[in-house]
This record gives sequence, structure tokens and C-alpha cells, in this order.
Amino acid sequence: MTILPGLTSTRKERIPAFIDALRRSDVRMIALFPTCLSSNERKALYNELEAIPGLRIPHVHLRSDCGPDELSYLSDRFGTEAFNIHPRASVHAFGPLPPAFARRIFIENVEQPPEDAELKGDGCLAPGGLCPDYSHLENARLHGMTEYVRVFSAQLMRFPVGCCHLSAIRIGVPNHWAGMWDHHEFADPSDLDYLAAYRWSMPSGWASLELENGLAEQLLARERLERLFSARLAPITGTA
Repeated sequence: MTILPGLTSTRKERIPAFIDALRRSDVRMIALFPTCLSSNERKALYNELEAIPGLRIPHVHLRSDCGPDELSYLSDRFGTEAFNIHPRASVHAFGPLPPAFARRIFIENVEQPPEDAELKGDGCLAPGGLCPDYSHLENARLHGMTEYVRVFSAQLMRFPVGCCHLSAIRIGVPNHWAGMWDHHEFADPSDLDYLAAYRWSMPSGWASLELENGLAEQLLARERLERLFSARLAPITGTA
């Protein structure tokens, strides 16, 4: 498994600093979360990223307005291998899967887990599997959302995991979008330590830091997680 630092877009004002740090570093693989950028804003960002020699973006979180041409561009220009989308029950559902990319698209758990029928194709094209966001799952566990935990934990056992999101849990600190404890920014790298309990279900490929922290902070967090993940863990009852 490769842990990728992530360029997020929920705090747009932080994007220039991340790109500047990326240019000056030897990091040449990142994940991209352009989910708060319009089509024109994404095109401008892609132009900036194209100017970084050798940059690869193996995992991209798609917005609902990303079409097949954009997926082709990302694949051809940045070597994107895995895309993720929100489930159809989400307020930001993606819509029909582009046939040429369906098996490379993985469905995230957000405010709800995806439906089994959605993961199986439901008479349509089937996606590649799951993209777990473990902060949403851990937040559900901490808040006693037993049905969410039961359903998604079972799905982790039954469906392929192609990529995943690694974000922070800050117990007792409400986030700005739902008042829960899952966050896209850590205050301390230990806010990611809960992820060790989910190591058993993570993909062999791309694990992406969905964090607003700067590149240097993310690289320190990656080192910490690599130490935590050095031994494969068994499932912990009640957690996953």
C-alpha cells in the first residue's frame, strides 16, 4: 500500500502554498480532491500541476460534474488509476458511471454507506468496489450509529477495496460541516492513530491523505502511519 499526500480543495486559499511546496520537494505522487472546484477552477489547477515535471496523481476524488473527457485527461496526463465518487444516496451523487471507467471507480461511504445493489451494479454497470473513508466510519462508531457501522463493516468484508481516504478524528471537536468529529485537518498527527485498527481492510494500492494540512505536515503524518501500519492487524470487534 502506498500512502499519498493529498491536495484538497475545501480550503482553496491553501492550494497555492501546497503547490509551491510540491514544486520544491521531491514528492512526485499525490492524490487529488478537487471536490470544491468548478470546472474552470479545475482546469486552472490542472494547468499548474502540469508544470510540475514527472507529477503523477494515481487517485482522484471526482465531482458530480466530471465527465468522461476529464477522466481520460487525468488518466493520460497524470496516470490516474483509481477514481472515487459519493454513493447515490449522497446529496452529491455522481450519476451514471462512464462505461470506459466503471471498473476504476470506487464508491465512498459518506453520510450513508453505499447500497449493496449500487456496488453490484443494480442492472447497470458495476463499479470497481469501495473507497472507504475511515474517518466517517470511525465517527459513526464513536457516535453509536450501529446500523451504519454494521452495514459498512459487512461491505468491507464482501466487496473489493480499490483505494481509501485517510482523514483525522478529533474527539469532542465538531467539524464545520456536520458538527461531528471527522475532520480534513489534524491538530496533532496522533489524530490519525485510530487508523491502525482498520489496517486489515485497506487496499494494496492507494491510501490517500484527505487533509488540509500542508505538504510538510502530511509527510510527517505519512511517516507516522507507515510505522503504525508496519504490521497487518486483525479486525477489532465493534470497530470494523
